[in-house]
Amino acid sequence: MAIINRKVFIVLAFWLIILSALTGCGGKDNQTADGEKTVIPVQTAAAAKGMLADTTVVSGKLEALESSDVVAGGQGGKVYSVNVSLGDKVSKGQVLVTLENETQAAAVRQAEGGVAQNEAALEVAKINYEQAKANYERGKELYDSDVIAQAGQTGFETTYEIPYKQAKVDLEQTKPAALAAARAALASAQQQYDNCFIKSPINGVVTAVNVDPGELASPSASPVVSLVNLSKVVVKSTVTENQINTIKQGQKVPVLVSAVSADPITGVISNIALAADPASKAYPIKVQINNSDLKLKPGMFAEVQLTGEKQKTLVVPREAVVKIDGRDNVWVINDNKAASRPVTVGSSDGKSIEIKDGLKEGEQVVISGQDSLQDNAEVEVKK
Repeated sequence: MAIINRKVFIVLAFWLIILSALTGCGGKDNQTADGEKTVIPVQTAAAAKGMLADTTVVSGKLEALESSDVVAGGQGGKVYSVNVSLGDKVSKGQVLVTLENETQAAAVRQAEGGVAQNEAALEVAKINYEQAKANYERGKELYDSDVIAQAGQTGFETTYEIPYKQAKVDLEQTKPAALAAARAALASAQQQYDNCFIKSPINGVVTAVNVDPGELASPSASPVVSLVNLSKVVVKSTVTENQINTIKQGQKVPVLVSAVSADPITGVISNIALAADPASKAYPIKVQINNSDLKLKPGMFAEVQLTGEKQKTLVVPREAVVKIDGRDNVWVINDNKAASRPVTVGSSDGKSIEIKDGLKEGEQVVISGQDSLQDNAEVEVKK
């Protein structure tokens, strides 16, 4: 038994020596396998006073500038043809859906005949009246000058006055009101005919087609076609009472849509509410963005950067600030050694960021190489 215990003791001692050696090697920070210290190359920048605009980021979702749910006009009717498909680009005034229109076309032709008949009758009455009036005036002149005195009063009335009065009555009976009524009837018939051609009210893209040939299209039913205009999109957001007077309509602002690009897109503030929303106490705004390539889609998340007046403050490059355990930190270099330090940040213009607390002017912070750092790591500053 003593011999076995001695063997066990020797084995345990052997492993303890190995573990001690391994622990001793792992306990030396920033050392290579041969015991030399590792020097980490970094780039640095000095915390310095600089002019930085007070930038606020407000967010919202993209919406189409225009959209339309197109319904059947008039009394509706049976669908003859559907002229567009999902995803088609359409122009304002383009026919989307055609309804059966034989009855309406016949009504238009009949109304056109009525207008033509009234126009012809009125024209004839005008000609007869003008001729009778000219004859009457010429005969009266002759009568007054005794040229036709021998015909007497009766002859003058029969030849000139009575035909003139009758022509005047005929013109009044064929008065323009009758033509106006005929034209109104034509306009009504034409409107009913036009309602059979359901047209696009906007330039846009077809997002839904809800009817097929043979189905009934009714104004009270669901839209026959839905459209959206994506050539321009808007971001709807809100600002506080402290921000509302620092922005103005027509102002260009950067808008970040991370789903499309890492770089901001230029937008324009198109609308600023004059009164706050009663519920949120915030002021609604709209930012309009050109979208000619149609990459921006409704529903995408967008961040609008609102920049106020510039002020002098302590700043560092934006890349100097990193997250460590959920907090903002910078790596400060002293005597070629790195130390992490928590900081309180403020506004940023995308290149520089304000440091409100945690740094002093002139301190060197790491802007490249942070991923390899740990506290007290030895560094070499690269130019």
